Amino acid sequence: MTLKRTYCYFLIALLLNTSCSEEYDEPSFEAQTNNSSQPNTSISGRIIEGENMEISIEVPLLKSRGQNIVLASTKSDKEGQFNINANIPGLGYYLLKIKGSSTDSIPLTLAPNDSISILANKDSIGHSIIVDGVKWANDLENYQKLSASQDPNTLSEFAAKTMKSNPSSAFNLVLSNHIMKSPEDWNEERIQIFGNVAAAFYSRDPESEVAMNFVRQFELMQTYMLNNGFYEAPDFQSSTVDGNVISLSDLRGKFVLIDFWASWCGPCRKENPNVVRLYKKYKKKNFTIMSVSLDEDMTKWKAAIEKDGLEWPYHVSDLRGWNSAVVPLYKIEGIPFTVLVNPEGRIIGMNLRGPSLEKRLLEIFKY
Repeated sequence: MTLKRTYCYFLIALLLNTSCSEEYDEPSFEAQTNNSSQPNTSISGRIIEGENMEISIEVPLLKSRGQNIVLASTKSDKEGQFNINANIPGLGYYLLKIKGSSTDSIPLTLAPNDSISILANKDSIGHSIIVDGVKWANDLENYQKLSASQDPNTLSEFAAKTMKSNPSSAFNLVLSNHIMKSPEDWNEERIQIFGNVAAAFYSRDPESEVAMNFVRQFELMQTYMLNNGFYEAPDFQSSTVDGNVISLSDLRGKFVLIDFWASWCGPCRKENPNVVRLYKKYKKKNFTIMSVSLDEDMTKWKAAIEKDGLEWPYHVSDLRGWNSAVVPLYKIEGIPFTVLVNPEGRIIGMNLRGPSLEKRLLEIFKY
């Protein structure tokens, strides 16, 4: 995984090296634990009218994994004051649980050597707190206020605005769970915001689990976007074997597999029988292929079309090889390379071939 890929968050360059068969799941950043007992992080403060309340620092686990892991616990004194220390192995997402007549949680993004103070009233922990000691204190205070409204749209807008203004903020571990909670939140701007955050964390510590999680979730988001028509396929026009000119947009209304290949490309020629078979299987179901050749020799190009039985009518090339205008347009780094486009001209798959192409077409045409 390279930093270049982390920064690459727009249109076609998104997933040249990522499988399009994965599905997106919302971000989740589980904190790490270790076996050391030496505390390196402290949280202190006061819960007004909060005498003898149980307070713990916990690692939130996915629901399927059972209860949270308790790292440390204490009780507030008769004035509601408390001090709790824990060993934190690295930056992560934790919860401060405060248990009295009810249980309240304060999300924290703790790192080794953090020293945080919290002031709250017993009855307002879930919506009004004062935090000090960390750069993201104001973000947490605002987050608690908005969480009380239980309005996912409000939290989503807050998350997007805050993550955009400060991509490297540790509190983005919490906010990342809210940036895309509804279909209306899924758009290129939100993806770009998340990509900036992933890049910022990766730049700071590329080996950390947090950075790896951000990058991994970012890639899955991109995959989801590309598989579900969020991006329009860049239009282009080129010459056919008989000298006419056609554009990709001329094929609107059909599912189109844009197949980038060349007569001199061994893997392309090896893949052609599979492409021919799938064309014959689905050509009566509003499916066609637009083969874009990176050849430079007209004779060899025509001969390969005939020899491999590429019977669909849409074969184009500007006969400029790797200098073809489509190479930078689609960020092509190698062939064979494919882009699957829906009838509205939007991308629903990339770099599909062999079993992955067959599976995707089966998903589309199974009804």
